[in-house]
Amino acid sequence: MAPFREFLVGALAVLLLAARASAGYLAGVGVGDITGPVADVNLMGYAMPLQTAQGLHTRLYARAFLFADAADPGRRLVYVSMDACMASQLVTLRVVQRLQAEYGSLYSHENVAISGTHTHASPAGFLQYLLYDITSLGFVQATFDAMVEGVLTAIRRAHASLRPASVRLAAGELRGASINRSPTAYLANPPEERAMYDADVDTSMALLRLEDAGSGAGLGALGWFAVHCTSLNNTNRLVSADNKGAAQLLLEAWAAEAEARAAALEAGSEAGPQAAEAAGDEAARVSAAAAAAAATSALGLDLPAAMASSGGGKDRGFHFRLAKRPREQPLAEAQATAGKPRSRDRSAQARQQQRRGGGRGLLRFEPGFVAAVAQAAVGDVSPNTGGAFCLDTGLPCDAAHSTCNGRNELCHGRGPAWPDDRTSAAVIGARQAEAARRLYEAAEEQELLSGPLDFRSAYLDLANTSVRPSPRTGGRSGSTCPPAMGMSFAAGTTDGPGAFDFTQGDTQGPLLWRLVSALVAPPSAAQRACQAPKPILLDTGQITVPYLWQPRVTQVSLLRLGRLLVACVPGEFSTMAGRRLKRALAERFAAAWGAGAERPLVVISGLTGTYSSYITTWEEYQVQRYEGASTIFGPLTLDAYIQEFLALADAMIEGRPVVSAVQPPDLEDKQLSFLAPVVVDWVSTGAFGDAIQGPAEGATFRPGETVSATFRAANPRNNLRTNGTFMAVERLEDAAATPTPERESTAAGAFGPGARSALGSAQAAARGAVGARLGGGKVVGAEGALVRGTSACNGQGGDAAEWHVVYDDRDWITRFHWFRHAKLSPESFATLSWDIPAPAPAGTYRLRYWGDAKSLAGSITAFEGCSAPFRVAEAAVADKEKEGALGE
Repeated sequence: MAPFREFLVGALAVLLLAARASAGYLAGVGVGDITGPVADVNLMGYAMPLQTAQGLHTRLYARAFLFADAADPGRRLVYVSMDACMASQLVTLRVVQRLQAEYGSLYSHENVAISGTHTHASPAGFLQYLLYDITSLGFVQATFDAMVEGVLTAIRRAHASLRPASVRLAAGELRGASINRSPTAYLANPPEERAMYDADVDTSMALLRLEDAGSGAGLGALGWFAVHCTSLNNTNRLVSADNKGAAQLLLEAWAAEAEARAAALEAGSEAGPQAAEAAGDEAARVSAAAAAAAATSALGLDLPAAMASSGGGKDRGFHFRLAKRPREQPLAEAQATAGKPRSRDRSAQARQQQRRGGGRGLLRFEPGFVAAVAQAAVGDVSPNTGGAFCLDTGLPCDAAHSTCNGRNELCHGRGPAWPDDRTSAAVIGARQAEAARRLYEAAEEQELLSGPLDFRSAYLDLANTSVRPSPRTGGRSGSTCPPAMGMSFAAGTTDGPGAFDFTQGDTQGPLLWRLVSALVAPPSAAQRACQAPKPILLDTGQITVPYLWQPRVTQVSLLRLGRLLVACVPGEFSTMAGRRLKRALAERFAAAWGAGAERPLVVISGLTGTYSSYITTWEEYQVQRYEGASTIFGPLTLDAYIQEFLALADAMIEGRPVVSAVQPPDLEDKQLSFLAPVVVDWVSTGAFGDAIQGPAEGATFRPGETVSATFRAANPRNNLRTNGTFMAVERLEDAAATPTPERESTAAGAFGPGARSALGSAQAAARGAVGARLGGGKVVGAEGALVRGTSACNGQGGDAAEWHVVYDDRDWITRFHWFRHAKLSPESFATLSWDIPAPAPAGTYRLRYWGDAKSLAGSITAFEGCSAPFRVAEAAVADKEKEGALGE
């Protein structure tokens, strides 16, 4: 019996190992609202003190993607992409603390990565280092709290939705969505290195496709692409997710529209398998048509036109190609398969047959589909693809210094729809979304992603890291420096010029400012030598009053999901800096995995965990444009990061843990804030919520026009309306004939079934609490509770009618603009605007506003207001589907 028992034990061990190898992953997705205050608070990114928020263009969200080993669910990692300027060390610390209080050791700083998309239109005041909070008048508790709670909500929802999943990986190249804003610095890199690439920006996009393992329905898409979220320039006053927000909204709207069309085709199919097979040939057409319809409804864009060249400046339009999937093949295998066609992925074939809809191959999606286009090596990458021009002459700016007649203030980048920045943001977003959509479809042909799920993370004292000589650093050695900002930092960039007489590419600095620097905080001789050739403007490393001005301790993390490696970096890597790090990691893992293994795909996750400004190559640092001047730890910063990432890689390859020698500080109790509170709201006449301007009752508008209404308002800081809305566009329906989502005919975007569920059923329920489906005569209370009250909304449309929300303040084509006529006045107003999209059906609509007024005693009272009902007529020309019209 003993040999038989040994045989059974051995067989069971083999089976367990095989099961573990084939078990794959569990996945979950979730979304949380991180919008925060949309009034009075400085917008983060351009460091313009007067650029304070005056309302809302789109809500901001954290999108969480959770992956776990199916054979060992406790082994997991979570990646969060926030619609925020960057990650915050303090937010990361607090989120992990809260997660550990709820889930124990399941989550830690090692397996939680939080990244920012780098929108320059999110509320500031959430970083714990003083320099980054100066223009926001210090720390803003409301911004910080909203971010922490929103990220936690997203992760909790991802945790709750964890399930067996099919995960696939695809990669490609997107051109036409980015341009290098510091090309002269890029040219300082070695010619032989530049010759390895055919563009001075990283055009690569990688994307994970997540599906329910049972139904095949899409759960989410997580991609990475490098481009600044600076389509909206430093004159913008509305909180917005900018171009990546547009991309994400469009992808989620596309999923909802594609699902609606697939469901309609399934319901209408009566001709049996032959018709189903024919419908399978139409899958690509249906997907493209859904994308075009969603772009019109969600962004107000004609998608083929958005893909085309703008015809102005350097913009060349959308160009996309799939990347070849590299795989080393053993010689014997290569000889055995020579001359034979490669068979299609069997799992893809099976899914084509098993997918809902009778094997049509049509894409299907869960109602809570979540899409993120996260940030990558973004340091020198601009969305202003038209190039940089002088505002006064219209001529191109000086290339070396980005100046116009020697000054930086008039040199501005132009987006593809210049001078309409909002449309430029939509176009750049649509180009990212279209590339991501094609990658999502191409992933169908890829094998299931499999292999180890792993992670390593380390805290580094980047103010004093020894750099050892190596071939990757050109033999350079030495040490990083305490942080300091260079003179060209104050010159700004072509995305957001600075002020005074600073210029980019200046290795001396203006005489006046050299004197000021020497008087305020003179750097030591050792610091000047360490940071050379940077002329130091602010020696932030030596300033500790009232607390640290910039970080000394940063975090690096390395995540692995099969052959995908995600390098989480604590700042903005330039294009070539990111390429060097990716090459180093790819070569190290390829050597460890050996011949015959799939080659690793490395992506950079920018602005993750901590923010420590920029990271350029040593050569770019010598030029001292904005990015080099903002590389705070000196010329060896990139060399130090590559060295430390390779140490993480070695630990991962060898299965060793990593122990950090330093820990980051927690400075929340030291934060200062000088943002004045809301004292009182007041109306000089009438009542809160009264419409004082707007459409006349029964006025007619057509798609392509904008309808607006202005109301007597209160400060929106009184109630952030998290998971709610300040405004809505509502359509009148006969209560007896109101279609249910199941019976409603397929239409684009917000007017189609399921489109309002792109943020998931849990969030849809939360949104419902703020009146999205309420009849007249009800007002949303300050905490979301319903209270009775009088309102201009009461009785509109008659007793036999119901008003249904079709858009609200998370949508791209709405705007909530809050303003005062005098800066310190307690009286304020709100203008609600809706750009009517082409698919808007004819009917009666109104704009609805929710607000909360603060009394002098401190109590807050909710109110609402509605515009007069108005008509939307049929478009002059019927909208045509754009199937097959999207160019390569």
